[in-house]
Amino acid sequence: MERVHNDGRDKKGIRSYTHSKKEKRNLARLELEKHIESHIEEAIAEKQVKVYLQPNVRGLTQRVCGAEALSRWIDPKYGMIYPGDFISVLEKTLKIHLLDLYVFREICKNLGERLERKETVFPISLNFSRLDFNIGDFLDQLESIVEQYHVPKNLLHIEVTESVVMHNEGYMKYVVKKLHELGYQVWMDDFGSGYSSLNLLKEFEFDTFKIDMRFLSDMGKKSLIIIYSILYMAKEIGIHTVAEGVETEEQFRFLKHAGCERMQGYYFGRPEPMENWLSDLIEKNGVESRKEDYLFDQVGLVNIISPTPFVLDRLDDSPNIYGFETVIPIAVCSETGGKICHLNFTEPYRDNLLDLGYAGTHDFQDALNNRKVLLAEKIRDIMMLARDSMEVESMDFISSGKHCHLQARLVTSMDECFIYLIRIDVLTNNRVFRKIKDMNDTLRTLYSVYDMVILLNLRSDTLLPVYMCELFDRIEESDNLSAEINKYVYKNVHPEDKEHCRAFLNPQDMWERLKDSEEGFLLSYFRSRNKHGKFVWKRFVLVRSYDIGDEEKVVLGVHALSMDKLSILLQESKSFFSEDFNEESEGALDFFK
Repeated sequence: MERVHNDGRDKKGIRSYTHSKKEKRNLARLELEKHIESHIEEAIAEKQVKVYLQPNVRGLTQRVCGAEALSRWIDPKYGMIYPGDFISVLEKTLKIHLLDLYVFREICKNLGERLERKETVFPISLNFSRLDFNIGDFLDQLESIVEQYHVPKNLLHIEVTESVVMHNEGYMKYVVKKLHELGYQVWMDDFGSGYSSLNLLKEFEFDTFKIDMRFLSDMGKKSLIIIYSILYMAKEIGIHTVAEGVETEEQFRFLKHAGCERMQGYYFGRPEPMENWLSDLIEKNGVESRKEDYLFDQVGLVNIISPTPFVLDRLDDSPNIYGFETVIPIAVCSETGGKICHLNFTEPYRDNLLDLGYAGTHDFQDALNNRKVLLAEKIRDIMMLARDSMEVESMDFISSGKHCHLQARLVTSMDECFIYLIRIDVLTNNRVFRKIKDMNDTLRTLYSVYDMVILLNLRSDTLLPVYMCELFDRIEESDNLSAEINKYVYKNVHPEDKEHCRAFLNPQDMWERLKDSEEGFLLSYFRSRNKHGKFVWKRFVLVRSYDIGDEEKVVLGVHALSMDKLSILLQESKSFFSEDFNEESEGALDFFK
């Protein structure tokens, strides 16, 4: 217990088991209470009561995103008097409203001055006693102070405890509704400290609840499960979360990955005088802008540990949106100025990236930000499509030889910052293996259209036949790409087309030509031998592989054409050009060479 000495005498008493000292302690306590009751007006007038700020930080970024206003009484006789000593006395003597209005005014005054000087500001949450709301014009007094200092309501959050609400539930419903109508956020403090917390969430429209710090007093399995479940529930019903009492790295990491939005505790910073405005912590970690505050509040309601995170409205009337399945591979990503960044992700998401050959999320992130990677552009296209459609969009791709399925939806946006939910399933590792079978069946059907499908690795100078149905003009697997292509052209391509065909299949500039192609593929026509050894027109297609990585892979597809259909196409083309058709136009239409 703290000791305060004055002229050699103990004013607060010393913990003791002797009767006389216990009596002294009780007398000292009574003397202190009497002093508090009779001097609170003087303390407020002389600003002996100081306003302190304890920071709130964003779990995803560790940036300062707000603070809680606290009070300390620096008394000339007793020194520092803490809230635990004077709050209960002021409530018992019905003077608590004097303190709460004073703190509210000091916060508004400070915010107003900082806004006028265009200095950094952030939202402040303030505690109110249940007795405050028994004063008939209490809300009017709050409004008057706010108007006096021109403070936006989104910078002021009203905290009420469970005991405040339960004392007069019917009246407090009216108060909470009225505060919302006036533009304030209403936070429930010390969630879980009483017996009616869950019922209050059902009956009241709170914007945020602060998890009772006692849940973090030990990091036992039961406590972690309870916190995890509370955070899960909060996201499902659309309530933001703050965890109090965070003191260790272990607690911070658990809360972040469990989805807690904001945190408060000695791990981030102790309460500081309001005049400091958390300057040291802001210099170290930074402070959220209003845009970031809006964006991350929207992100905070996304439940990436839910089996149904792509449900757009958690509280709609759709049946059967809840179920049980393995935690899915999902991440929250931001795109700002064209740069993609992972904000949070589940373990299965990270495991899938490892399975696809990436060192982790940062490695995959670097690949996505490489505009020269074809798959990265395809994924960006899907994200943009989701942004425009406001729907869940999806695509299939192959990476590291594995079939994958990607889903994306836009969570929120502001200016040029967009927040997405991304899910990547490696289908070979997923229960949706049936989709792989369907894809393979479809690919086999597509293969049947071609005479051959060849995989060219330009970087390793290798060639791998994927599908071959022609017996005459076969291409063999080779680690000398140029030589095998030249051999194929020499043996199978019509003499008049050999030069053009070699240029088309030239591996030296193939990758650059494909990158310059708007369509993402190259197309040409050459006469090549069929299975009977006769020359027939065939279509040659070069397509860049969707695989992300350093290797430059190209798929070559070759299939025969129907001369009858080509003749019809040529006639239709001439008809389209009509009277403008001449020898020069005919040359332009001669796409066979």
